[in-house]
Amino acid sequence: MGQQEYLIGDIAAITGLSRDTLRFYEKKGILNARKKANGYRYFTEDDLYLLVRILFSRKLNFGLDSIEELLSRPPLCPDYQETLRQQADEEMRAIRFHRQALNRLLSMKKIYEEMEGSLNKFRIKTFPDSRMLYTFDSPTEGLKQWFRLTQEYPGMDMVYIYDCYQYQSGFSLRPPGCGEAAGAEQVYEAELKYRHTSLVLYQDVMEAMEPEYDFSEWRDCSGSPCIHTTVEARDPEPEVSLISSMRTWAAGKGFLPASEVFVTSNVSGMRGTSPVYSQEIYIPLL
Repeated sequence: MGQQEYLIGDIAAITGLSRDTLRFYEKKGILNARKKANGYRYFTEDDLYLLVRILFSRKLNFGLDSIEELLSRPPLCPDYQETLRQQADEEMRAIRFHRQALNRLLSMKKIYEEMEGSLNKFRIKTFPDSRMLYTFDSPTEGLKQWFRLTQEYPGMDMVYIYDCYQYQSGFSLRPPGCGEAAGAEQVYEAELKYRHTSLVLYQDVMEAMEPEYDFSEWRDCSGSPCIHTTVEARDPEPEVSLISSMRTWAAGKGFLPASEVFVTSNVSGMRGTSPVYSQEIYIPLL
C-alpha cells in the first residue's frame, strides 16, 4: 500500500514546525522532499517518522550537524552510544555551570540585602559559617591566589578575600618629672597594622559546589560573635576612626572587642575615575 503524500503546509500543521524550519532542514540535507511531475514537493509517513527522530534529538540538545551524523548510524552501534555519553557529560557540565550561577545570584542577593540593612550601622553579628582556605602575608598574594583558584576550580570565584588588621588604641604619655609644662605630653594616635590576608569560603557556597571538593581539612572559622558594619569607602583599607567608633560602641554596651579586625572589600562602582569599595567589617568579641 502506497504512503500518503503530504505537502509542506500539511507537515507544518501536523508537526507544529514552521515552513521555514522545514525548508532549513531540507537545506541541511536531513529532510528530503520528493517532487511530482507537476513540480510540487511532497513528503510521506517516512518523513514524519524521521521528524520524530529529529525533534527528539533536538530535545537532547543535539545540534543539526550532530543530528545528521546520528541519523547515519544505527542506535545500537558503539559510536552512537559514545555520542550519547559525550552529550550527557556536556549536559552535566551545563547543569553544574547553571547551578553555580544560580548559587552566585542567590548568595549575592542575600549579601547585598544584608549589607543594605547594616550600612553605616553597628550591630552584633555572628561571623558567617565558613572555612579559611589560605593565608598570605600580603593582599597582592591573596589576590593572585584567588585568580589561580578561579581558573583551576569551578565555583571558587565565590571565595572571599579577607584582610586582617591589628588595632592599637591611641594613648597619651607624659614623661616623668615634666610636670604640666606645655608640650611635654606626647599623644599617640590609634592605628591599624596589616597582619595577613585570608581566603574564606562560606558554608552555603560549599554546599552548592562539587561533591568531590573536600573542605574538611581547612580551618573552621564559624560562629564567632562580632561587631559588624558595612560602609562605602575610597580605599580597601578601613579607616582607623571607624574601627575606634565600633569599639567604643561595643564597650558602651558591655562588650569587650578583640584587637583583630577582619575586612572584605569589593569594588561596588566608580566615582569618576576612582573605584568605590563596599567594606564589610567584623571585629571579634572576647
